[in-house]
Amino acid sequence: MNKSQLLKFKLKNYRSFYDEQVIDFRTGVAPRAVTAIYGPNASGKSNIMKALSLMRWFIINSTAANIVDIPVDPFMLKEGFAERPSEFEVEFMGSGRHFIYGYSVTRNAVHREYMREYASTAKKSLSTIFERENGVLNPSAAKYNFGKKLYEATRPTSLLITKARENNNEYANILFEWLENINVLFGAADETMQWSIAQLRTDKKLAEDVLELMKQADLWIRGFNIEDVNIPADLINQLPFSEDIKRTMLNAPDKTSAVKTLHALRDTNQKIIGEQIFDMNGNESSGTQKFFSLAAPIVNTLQTGKVLFIDEFSAYLHPDMCNFIVALFKSKKNKFNAQLIINTHDTSLMSQRGPLVRNDILFVEKNQVEETVISALSDKSTRLDDRFEKRYRQGLYGAKPQIGFND
Repeated sequence: MNKSQLLKFKLKNYRSFYDEQVIDFRTGVAPRAVTAIYGPNASGKSNIMKALSLMRWFIINSTAANIVDIPVDPFMLKEGFAERPSEFEVEFMGSGRHFIYGYSVTRNAVHREYMREYASTAKKSLSTIFERENGVLNPSAAKYNFGKKLYEATRPTSLLITKARENNNEYANILFEWLENINVLFGAADETMQWSIAQLRTDKKLAEDVLELMKQADLWIRGFNIEDVNIPADLINQLPFSEDIKRTMLNAPDKTSAVKTLHALRDTNQKIIGEQIFDMNGNESSGTQKFFSLAAPIVNTLQTGKVLFIDEFSAYLHPDMCNFIVALFKSKKNKFNAQLIINTHDTSLMSQRGPLVRNDILFVEKNQVEETVISALSDKSTRLDDRFEKRYRQGLYGAKPQIGFND
């Protein structure tokens, strides 16, 4: 049984999103194993993941004493919208139950927050667990331990669900457990390497499975080790890492981790006589570094039935490698119905030999007034056997750069 299922995500007035946009991760009523999001550069693909990542972070941390302003970025290209609330909503399965949770916020206040539960997956009837809007809490919230006392103890810049978590509230616990099974990975290998190393240090079985995956990917790596090394603070500050990662490294008493890979050492007759140690950052390609940084979260997601978002999925990776990863989630190895959601430019995934089918593909593009719009390939009057890659590259589905040359 999978630990979490993401069914739907809605957002409005956030970064490049003006009107409400809905991302449905289901085919019919069942969550898809893979959802691939295509679109030109600067279309807003990454903003979907940033929105979900922000929502997750704020739910977990909204009661922290050091949060003065809510870190939300409203749509900036429409007069007056900088002051309007940004809205976020997730529909999900948690603990075998079907929920909707959402909120709307400005930088200085939570304006609305709600949680609802479907009676069953078969029935469409919804019961409201709690709802707060502009200073008013619904009367029946107390029945679910979201009563007036808890509400009055919640700051205007905090979420009621976060405050309820402090009281071990049943519904807050379900949402928080679901959030623990959502991983969002951004961009370059540097951003995910530290997460992977931390997991591999403590999980021997995961390390074995990651090595097996790397062997399947034909990277010529026979093994790997993780070592502690001393790095001076001034050198850490010069590294091309995010500020969060640099702070983590600086707070680890001049210690960080280095990955060493093992390759076969051969004599002049090509006989293997030993092993040669490579430094991951110094000797391995950018593609190998990217694959290694993704391998641990991929294996962990497949083994635990989680939801994994990967931004810039195809960066540094050969198309065959991308096809291999996507195919894993659509194979029998995905025993726990894990979900993979990717932003990508790799059109080979939607070719006739690729692993994606019509219902797996979403498009993101900007309209004439720079608002991000989301659409599904299945809504574009396509047949199941259409040549999706060819038609997309011809511009028949939109969501493609309109590049012109001046003579």
